[in-house]
Amino acid sequence: MRFDMFEGEFTHSGDMCTFEALLALSAQREDTALRAIAEVVHDIDLREQKYQRPETAGIALMIDGIVRRHSDDDRRLEEGSALFESLFASLSAR
Repeated sequence: MRFDMFEGEFTHSGDMCTFEALLALSAQREDTALRAIAEVVHDIDLREQKYQRPETAGIALMIDGIVRRHSDDDRRLEEGSALFESLFASLSAR
């Protein structure tokens, strides 16, 4: 699936970032942990402070660290996936 790229199937929609747009189409759109992650991603991706979730600054720093440590896209995806899976686990436990 291509997203956030030229001719990608999914991209920003209105004031939603791509993750929010995908979540809105998902059967899991009411999942509170996924909605929280969507808010974090929105503020990072759109460089806004619309949601001001307490996790946003730390997640943004972690993403920056992943990008700085790894030049290989596959490695970045692996590390980023692990980061967001951990965030999902934490938010789901609340």
